[in-house]
Formats: sequence, structure tokens, C-alpha cells
Amino acid sequence: MTPSAMKVILSCLAIALCLPSALGQTKALGAKKPPPPPVAQIDPVTGLPSISAAGAIVMDADTGKVLWSKDADTQRYPASTTKIMTALLLIEKCKPTDVIQAPADVEKVKEASMHLKPRERVTAKDMLYALMLRSANDGCYAVACHIGGSVEGFAKLMNERAKSIGCTGTTFRNPNGLNDPDHKTTPRDLALIAREAMKRPEFRTVTRTQKQVISRSLNQEDLWMINKNRLLKYDPTVDGIKTGYTNPAGKCFVGSAVRNGYRLITVVMKSEDWAADTKVLLDWAYAAHEWKTYFRPGEIVAAPRIVRGGTSDEVALGVTRVGKSLVTKGSPAKVDFSLDVPDELLAPVQRGQAVGYISFRDADGFAYRLPVVALIDVPAQTPVQAAVSRVDPWTLGGAAALFGMAYLMRRKARKAGIQVQRGTSAPWVRYK
Repeated sequence: MTPSAMKVILSCLAIALCLPSALGQTKALGAKKPPPPPVAQIDPVTGLPSISAAGAIVMDADTGKVLWSKDADTQRYPASTTKIMTALLLIEKCKPTDVIQAPADVEKVKEASMHLKPRERVTAKDMLYALMLRSANDGCYAVACHIGGSVEGFAKLMNERAKSIGCTGTTFRNPNGLNDPDHKTTPRDLALIAREAMKRPEFRTVTRTQKQVISRSLNQEDLWMINKNRLLKYDPTVDGIKTGYTNPAGKCFVGSAVRNGYRLITVVMKSEDWAADTKVLLDWAYAAHEWKTYFRPGEIVAAPRIVRGGTSDEVALGVTRVGKSLVTKGSPAKVDFSLDVPDELLAPVQRGQAVGYISFRDADGFAYRLPVVALIDVPAQTPVQAAVSRVDPWTLGGAAALFGMAYLMRRKARKAGIQVQRGTSAPWVRYK
């Protein structure tokens, strides 16, 4: 064998020995890595939401019942979700046509802006769109000065209103949510504030709007307000509410959706992906719960109550609202009721008049309380009716019997030809 042939054979052997290793490395380099786990999903073991947010909650807008929560009472920075309270006060304190004038120092306000000019005028209606769609910090500042006289004065109104709603972990220091170490709230409190705001039709109209042209007195180059809530584009059941972000707060979102005829409020705070977290919460909540109805308006819900001094001795009791609860699917329908109504009522009683309360606790342990009302009118007795009703029945019966006996004796005497002289105890006879 020639030296050249030997070289060729050795080269081929070397290639053959190296080829499997090279192919393995190529295959390894070309292999796809497994995708990272989603930031939000339904836990396959527990069947409950697993999301990235540090704090979250799902609340029924009708009753305020909490369907699910995660660290819901820990205080966190709310960022621009603060503006829900600012918008609520704007609706409550101003007419839509009221004109809000920007302060002279409005341009000092940073971050998200509607680019207000000093002394620029905007109606309350258009300012509401600027707050909720553009998330205008300078607009919030103008609203605070218009309503509260200053940021500090407006913050006081914000805190008072939050307390009246039932918030226990909220302290507002400004109207826009720009970072302040003392400006904090909780997922539960944000849900309560959102629930209150969504009762206003004008607020709901704004939060479901994707873009709106406003009118303003000076800056005519910035008229379009675009909503930052991208879920409005992809989910027709979503109708609000507000995004928020600062470095300390992270990504925050307060949401609202209506499916199956009822509304749920969601809150996620310090989230990696607020949209994904919110979608999982909504999908899970609507799939896992159902309404159970226990009584309806007009139905008798308790034994009739005695009515003193009325034309009727008793009155039937009912409710004006549906008694229902949103419970986990498959929960038993049985609930515990308790009634807080006096045993006796005083006439007059009007139909629809509140006379007490009925309370019940559903299968999940949530307590409800509804007013109990009279289902019929019970007028007060007239003086004659009252006098008659005060006479003892036995006395009245005895008097009637004596009157009847006297009447019969008089008739018999007349038939016998005897006339009884009135006012005497002895008869005198008049002969025919």
C-alpha cells in the first residue's frame, strides 16, 4: 500500500470517528428549549388562580363578596390607579359642564400629561376622560386645586371618602399616584373604591371608551385621549377600569368585566403582566361561580307581624331586592336566616315601609343583610273604630243580649194589651 493511500484511509477513519460526536453537538444546538411557565394560570392541582401579582383580589360588584384574594390587605403603592378616587370625587363634586382652570404652576407636574397650559380651561366632563384615558397627572393637579383648594386639601377629601366606603388600609397624599412613601392602599380597598365608582353611569361610560376627543381652551394640538387599557381591544366583556405604573409600585391594574349578566371587579398590584393576571382571574371566577336565589321581591319572607291601632290586625313582610348570593358551583342551597323585626308594629303602616332587616349567610360564609318592608297598607283606625275596638267583646255581647231580651218583652206586652210606661218599673193597663 502506498503512503498516499494510507493517508486517505486514516483520514476517512478520523472523520468516521468524529462524525457522531459532531452530529450530536449539532442536534443539541438545534434543540428547542422548553418554554418558560406562564406568569398566570389556573393551578392544575388546586384549581385556583396562580398569578404573578404580589397582591390581588376578585370581588362581586353587586354584593361586595370576595371570591378570591392574594395578600389583599397588605399596603402597596397604587400608582395611577389612585385616579379612580380622583375621578369619583370629580363626578360627585362637579357638574359635567363646570369649567376647571389649570393653576399657573401646572407645568411643574411630571410624567403622564395632557400638556395643560397655565390658566387653560377644560370642562369637568372632558377632564374625566383625560384622567381615566390619558392618565393625565397635570389634569389631576388641576382637579385637586379646583375642588380641594390644594393637593393637601384634596387628599383630605380623598381619605374621608375612602373611609366612608369602608377602606381601612388607605392613605392618599396626592391625586395622581406619583410616588410618595406615605401614599399607599391595598387590593381590597382599591376594589371597594372601584366598586363605588362603577355605580356611576358617567364613570362607566368613560372607562369603557378607547379614545375620545376633548375640547380645551388653549392647547389645540393635543385633543385625542387614548385609553391605556389594552384589554378593551381584545375582550368585549371588559369595561374598565385603570392601569398604573411606577418603579416602586410595579404594574398595577384595576379591572371590571360583565359576563353572564353580572359584574366582577379585579385588582392586581406589583404584577409582572397585569393583562395576563387579570384574564386568568376573570376566566376562573366566572367559570367557578354561580348565583343562588333564596327569595324575590313581593314574596313573604317572615310570619306576619301584629299591628296595633290599625284597620287590620297584622301585616305581611317581604323584601324589595332579590335575596341571592354568588357561590362556588356545587355549593348547597341551604342558608341560615335571621330576622330583626319588632313583634308588633304601630299603625299606620305604609306599603314598602322598612320595618327591619333580614340577614343570611351563604354556603361560603358570606353574610348578607337586606331591608324588610311591609307588603300592604295598614291605615290607622278612625276614632269610632278605635272606641269599638277597645270594648271588651264579652261586655259588648252581654249588652246586645240584654237589648234583645228587652225588645222581645216589649213586643209580648203589646200583644197582651199591656203598655209599659217608660221610666217606671210597673206597668199600667189601658183597657180597650
